[in-house]
Amino acid sequence: MDKTATMTRSKRHRLFAVACGFLISGTCLALGTVPQGTAPASAPATAPAAAPAPAPAASLPAPSQASPIDSTARLLAGVPPSHADHARLARTKAWIAHSSTLQSSWAGPRDGQLAAMKTWRNTELPKGCPVGNTLFYPFSGPDFLNAHVLFPDCDTYVLFGLEPVGVMPDVAAMKPPEFAKLLADVRRAMVNLFERNYFVTSTMRLDLKSKESLLKGVVPVLTISMVLAGAEVIAVGPSPFPRATGGKRDLDGVAIDYRMRGSPKTKRLIYYSLDASDTGLADYPDFEKYLRGLAPTTTLVKAASYLMHITEFRKIRTLLLDTSAFLLQDDTGVPFNQLSRRGWDMRVYGTYVVPIPPFEKQFQPALADFYAAGKPKPLPFRFGYFRNADGERSNLMVGRRPPGAGQPAADRR
Repeated sequence: MDKTATMTRSKRHRLFAVACGFLISGTCLALGTVPQGTAPASAPATAPAAAPAPAPAASLPAPSQASPIDSTARLLAGVPPSHADHARLARTKAWIAHSSTLQSSWAGPRDGQLAAMKTWRNTELPKGCPVGNTLFYPFSGPDFLNAHVLFPDCDTYVLFGLEPVGVMPDVAAMKPPEFAKLLADVRRAMVNLFERNYFVTSTMRLDLKSKESLLKGVVPVLTISMVLAGAEVIAVGPSPFPRATGGKRDLDGVAIDYRMRGSPKTKRLIYYSLDASDTGLADYPDFEKYLRGLAPTTTLVKAASYLMHITEFRKIRTLLLDTSAFLLQDDTGVPFNQLSRRGWDMRVYGTYVVPIPPFEKQFQPALADFYAAGKPKPLPFRFGYFRNADGERSNLMVGRRPPGAGQPAADRR
């Protein structure tokens, strides 16, 4: 690799300061293969490799007949499991204490931050999925909760992050000390999401990738979040792409089919593990084609480390601008002047101030002027990196792309 023309992989990793995602080798518990694509399948977790046509709602498994994957996610989320193999684990002192602690920790964001977001969503965002049926959430990591709370009516959620995908732990095969250690790892991994409403990459490396941690990858975190949000996990399987070019590693992906309890409608979350810098995306030309094929999308960006402000991430910024028709983001996403130059119809909430360290240089005068000239509505919850409870220093933008809006030629470099 020409070091004068490209960043080293370690430097690109550092640029992903708060972008998240994860993977580990191993055998996936009751892994049901889910084909590539965005159309949800209604197959259970034990489906054969070729998924059948969507089944009628009556044929879907009832919660009491949930798959081992759903039951595992429930167990890790501190919710009574639904599979017979997990009954003994739910009787252990370790799980009883875990359930009490995790559910108590979850009550804070559930009844506070996320409840405020739901109330705000109901008055400030369009009903249903604002544009199309797909939510695109770049640099998301395993953040299902914000995507679900803000846009609960989309059918497909496409996320990506730097870290590998992961597998569900085989809890039924664990001895009591090992199971107790896993539960402790779950609580530690979820604390930043509960307290900050975003994941911290440096912390995740310890929580989800270290040799000491038994919790490996985004799959457990995503499915735990789904259970906490009131969903049933139906199937988890690979969502692969064609082989990488130039001898690079293949692009890893996972598709998780789920439905909200009480609803017959199956939804799908797709997560890809990749380096989304210009150099990283060059290894996966089919991924770029895939993203363009999703258009028009509803797009969410938050706590994205200002990556799309720098030249090394121009390509993903261009893809986002070309494919998105509705955008909700904080100031860490697409630079405001890129949106205004294209004529996006923008409205803003909260307060715009100088970003937190070490991102002070990403202050946007054009955005500050837009806030000063208008009358932004208050933001009743924190969003992005500021940790104040009521959103006093947080900012949020909602925009629509006008019909026929193109990209200035100067940005196509």
